Amino acid sequence: MGQPCQQQGCPGRRDVPKTILYVLYVLIIAVGLLACYTIFNAGNPESFLRAFFPNPGSDVYIALIASFLVFVLGFIVFYSRDREGFQHVIECNQDRIRQMRSRNKSDLEIADSILAAMGSTGGYRHNLARKKLLLYLSEFE
Repeated sequence: MGQPCQQQGCPGRRDVPKTILYVLYVLIIAVGLLACYTIFNAGNPESFLRAFFPNPGSDVYIALIASFLVFVLGFIVFYSRDREGFQHVIECNQDRIRQMRSRNKSDLEIADSILAAMGSTGGYRHNLARKKLLLYLSEFE
């Protein structure tokens, strides 16, 4: 388990394409800038938003919607990156996982073994990682 994984493009891996991630990053930046602009220029009669929204009262709603969109897009990016990391750990250790399963080890024992090899032995982050690892181990064949 201590050796680096060199496998690429394993079957069953569901990575988000890099172009989609880059589009999401650009959207986060663009919508974030819009949110900042509307927050700092709310109610300004000279705002460029007056061409699209003549009522200055709508600036607050635009800022709220833009901020919410930044949150949602950021969550999607975080979730996809987190999922890729755990899938990569499973792929790198797939031979060891199969070997441990053939010795009738439970997924909990396998997850604890993987986390111990990574230097994680306890605490909140360890328990969170173990839960996520158990989820991905349950999907692993």
